[in-house]
Amino acid sequence: MVTWVPPSGATCILGDDLFYQGHRIRLVVSLSIYMLRQHLLPFLLGLSLIVFVLVIDVVLQMLDQVLGKGLSAALAVDLFIYNLAWIIALAVPMAVLVSVLMAYGRLAADNEILALKASGISFSRLLIPTLLAATVLALMMVAFNDQVLPDFNHKARNLAVSLRRAKAALVLKQKEGVFIRDLGPYSLLVRRVDEEANELHDLTLYDTGHPGPPTTLRAARGKVEIFDEGGYVRLMLHDGEVHEIDANDPSRFTRSTFSRQLVHIRDSKRDLSPNYRSSYRSDREMDVRAMRVAVEGLHEQNQQSRTHLDSIAGAFLEQVQQAGPEQVGLQSESRQITRRLEKQWRLFDSRERRANAYLVEIHKKFSIAVACIVFVLVGAPLGALVRARGAAVSVTLSLVFFFAYWMFLIGGEELADRGFIPPWTAMWAPNAVFGFVGILLLRAVALDRGFLATLLSWRRNPQ
Repeated sequence: MVTWVPPSGATCILGDDLFYQGHRIRLVVSLSIYMLRQHLLPFLLGLSLIVFVLVIDVVLQMLDQVLGKGLSAALAVDLFIYNLAWIIALAVPMAVLVSVLMAYGRLAADNEILALKASGISFSRLLIPTLLAATVLALMMVAFNDQVLPDFNHKARNLAVSLRRAKAALVLKQKEGVFIRDLGPYSLLVRRVDEEANELHDLTLYDTGHPGPPTTLRAARGKVEIFDEGGYVRLMLHDGEVHEIDANDPSRFTRSTFSRQLVHIRDSKRDLSPNYRSSYRSDREMDVRAMRVAVEGLHEQNQQSRTHLDSIAGAFLEQVQQAGPEQVGLQSESRQITRRLEKQWRLFDSRERRANAYLVEIHKKFSIAVACIVFVLVGAPLGALVRARGAAVSVTLSLVFFFAYWMFLIGGEELADRGFIPPWTAMWAPNAVFGFVGILLLRAVALDRGFLATLLSWRRNPQ
């Protein structure tokens, strides 16, 4: 048997290399875990603080309605949970910015970043675990914005409308000046509604629950109460008259007055139900797939409108070309054609605006989630440059940056809804601008320069 024994030097080199590689991997893993742990507590702190501020704002806005309607504890909890969805959608990117500013600010203040640089670990390498965590969080927020947020927005709107309808006068406010016919044997017309005093004014009630002509009740004012989800309505009338026609002798007419009269209405179907449930969904209550289907439908309708407009204009031009000098009436026909074209154009423009609104909302679901990554690019170098340990500076800077980001987003949304710029440009422009600022800040940290010096050097030498 022949046994090969490697030289002792080769064995030593191979062992050292394996040891070095293993040590390097352990170092990278330990450093990544350490960096992520530095962000965990600031992220939770920032998220809690931002959610608290937004919740307080929502509670203050709803406080008057809640106190005025005697909202139950169960409904209050439901309303809070449903509104919590959009609060989380806004708070998570802001919390990322707060945590990154606090984490890298503390590391810079304690000279840990400087020590790591001296050990050969660049600032870009430090950023990798944070960027990976932000990417995972962004993917989770995309799913949240697409699947959870629309349903919660829809439920919140339904519940808010239901609360507004809880006061009976508010239910009838939506039907002011319109006959309500689904009230069993009654039809009701309310000409004016005072929702603050919960009073109805100038009422007319027709009773068809007996043979012959209906009995008419007119009242100067009244109050209504709704029970059993709209199945039972109690109407109190004040200062009114009753007009009756004899079923056997239509020539006989009876008129009487009353100071107060109570009318009980059962089987009112659900026309006055305070438990409002609507299947309609606005753009903020739809997922991406539903909005894409809606956009395709609107574009197909506009394509048909284009064809219709071309046919109308073509037919009129052909008629003008074939008209002889003795033919009259073209001016009147021209006005009719113009009105038809204007009507079609208004429909076309309305559909285009609705399609833009859907596209804006589609891109917004992704752009706000991607802001988690963009805020890492901005917050990490900014925290290293500011070198602040406390939360006050980090929260203040986060609010300033997020306010500027949100103004960009709202302004872009308004311009896109009106068709001035493409929806994707409007929604992704803030990320592009802040991402560019983040790259400049990263360059400033890498070169150990100030931000302005880096910006000036980049303008002189952009490559």
